[in-house]
Amino acid sequence: MSMTCYTDWKYIPAGHFRKARDLLRYLQYREDAFNHIPRAGGAERWVDCGLGSSWREVLDHAGELQSRKVLLRSLIIRPPQELVAQLEEVDADRWAERRELLEEVVHRVMDAEMERAGTPTGDDSTQPLDLPYSYVIHAHDDERGIESPHAHVITPAMDRNRERPFNVYPGDHLRTRQVAEEETEALFELDRVRRLTPDLELESAPVPELPDREIEFLSFFGLQGSDGPMEEGHDPRPAVESQ
Repeated sequence: MSMTCYTDWKYIPAGHFRKARDLLRYLQYREDAFNHIPRAGGAERWVDCGLGSSWREVLDHAGELQSRKVLLRSLIIRPPQELVAQLEEVDADRWAERRELLEEVVHRVMDAEMERAGTPTGDDSTQPLDLPYSYVIHAHDDERGIESPHAHVITPAMDRNRERPFNVYPGDHLRTRQVAEEETEALFELDRVRRLTPDLELESAPVPELPDREIEFLSFFGLQGSDGPMEEGHDPRPAVESQ
């Protein structure tokens, strides 16, 4: 079976507020490098799980919880768009709930991340890390006209009380991918989609290198160099590189 959910962790170094600001604004106001979201709708795009409901809140809270090395982390979760698109014919009700299903995938993946990064207790269990996060779901059509729903999750570098770091090492990437695939398979019932569409050809998702690569500089205006325009009223402190 081909990979059924693409995931990729990256981080922005501590103190690089400008790069973080532009990334967060990009997530809030754009579907991709070309499609702009009106400001009136952009503010409602964040699902706040403790880190904030706007790019400013997320940046401020991440700044309060940055470590010596990391300002914030980002995780992309992208189900296989060809299979998800087939739900429109195979299961119209599930297709109509595709955003809610993706949100549930995000929550289950992040629950697993907090469990992984938690503290062992004396009774052989784990106290999960108390990690706030927020995320945005994008769902633009790709160059083939197929909707590409995916989530961008933002986390701070430390737990809510600044007591423990949230680290992501190469082996953790693989665990994230495994959990995301298992939850995507179950929630979207992809095995049933395969049985009902046996002739569907799937495009192979790219496998990220380990450790992460540095990602392109993202601004409100799209991809550009690091000397992009600044927004008035926000401190232009310096900037996503990967661990």
